[in-house]
Amino acid sequence: MTDRGRGDIRRLAAASAISGIGNWAASTALALAVYAKTGSAVWLSVSFLLTQIPSALVAPLSGIMADRLNRRRIMITCDLLGAVTYAGMAVTSAPLPLIALGSLAALLHAPFGPASRAAVPNLAGAADRSWANGTLSAATNVGQLAGPALGGVLYAAVGAGPAFWANAVSFVASAACIVAIRGRFRSETPSSPAGGKRGVWAGVGFIWRQPVLLTMTVVGAITFMATEAVAVADLPLVHHFGVGGVGYGIINVVWGAGGLVGSLAAARVVTSRSEPAAAVLGCLMFGAFVTAVGLSPWFALIPLFSLLFAFSDSFAFVGFNGIYQRRTPDEIRGRVFAAIGAVMTFASAVSYGFAGFLVDAVGWRPVYLGGGLVDIACAVALALSLRWAPWRPAEPGPVPHATGP
Repeated sequence: MTDRGRGDIRRLAAASAISGIGNWAASTALALAVYAKTGSAVWLSVSFLLTQIPSALVAPLSGIMADRLNRRRIMITCDLLGAVTYAGMAVTSAPLPLIALGSLAALLHAPFGPASRAAVPNLAGAADRSWANGTLSAATNVGQLAGPALGGVLYAAVGAGPAFWANAVSFVASAACIVAIRGRFRSETPSSPAGGKRGVWAGVGFIWRQPVLLTMTVVGAITFMATEAVAVADLPLVHHFGVGGVGYGIINVVWGAGGLVGSLAAARVVTSRSEPAAAVLGCLMFGAFVTAVGLSPWFALIPLFSLLFAFSDSFAFVGFNGIYQRRTPDEIRGRVFAAIGAVMTFASAVSYGFAGFLVDAVGWRPVYLGGGLVDIACAVALALSLRWAPWRPAEPGPVPHATGP
């Protein structure tokens, strides 16, 4: 991988970190503003769903755009449209227009994700693809760690409007980072038979025909559901131990820190050959630490388990993304990642739909224990799938910055 390739990935990571901080700040301010104006958890749930679901609903269109159009231009356009929409939110105060504009922003920015993830193998090259995925994961964790704190502080000090303005500025800064990338966003190799299908649902069909990718997608959806369920159990957990908002804040901070450190470690440790091990062991270990939270007799251990859970999850993320990228032809990769993203979003929505009732019915400990055991079972299923399925890289031909090993 050339220095230019590393520089391009760092610019993409900078774009992700900057826009991530702005997005999390705006999401936090939106939730606080909606709840303050309505006093209703129902309105709050609606705001969560309507700012997540649009990207899943338009996933087929987003994917085919990422595979047919100029990926750099897609990403820049999405950032600028997002900036305009959040600028509109900054001058709006009523809950319904805020939620509507937030939903529109999610819709307009939806093609960014598939285009970005599909471009990574072309920008990074095969040799350091795991390093690239780890670096981008670290950038995502920076956003998750710093963004909510920024949004909360801005809302408390000056209201929701400045947080929305900050997000608009972050989108413009992200677009500037994308403009500065000089590498190729798309492979120049001829289309492979596997990637030659032209339909908007080709990504779904490709995953369906690939046993390993199908298993990974199902495993990812199930672990997403388990993770979102235990997130809902966090508030009863802190209430049980009597640590209140301070304890809740500690859990979230150490989780973000664990994800950041884990991503940086995975970027250095994981290689193309160890991606399957990273995916399996990451899933296995974060299942074990989720279970440990459910068994913990003292709150003092829970931040440690949360940190190790997030640390392990970062290795799983790098492993999963590397396998997806290496097994998917460039000309269909955008649609594959769009399909995966839609599945994960719907899985999270389903989990949010039943998790509250489940926690109320059985308590936080059984939810944590059940979630951890489900994650461990998923790791076993993934290990068996990777062991039995042959690995044939999907990308044809040795083209620099484009092909897998």
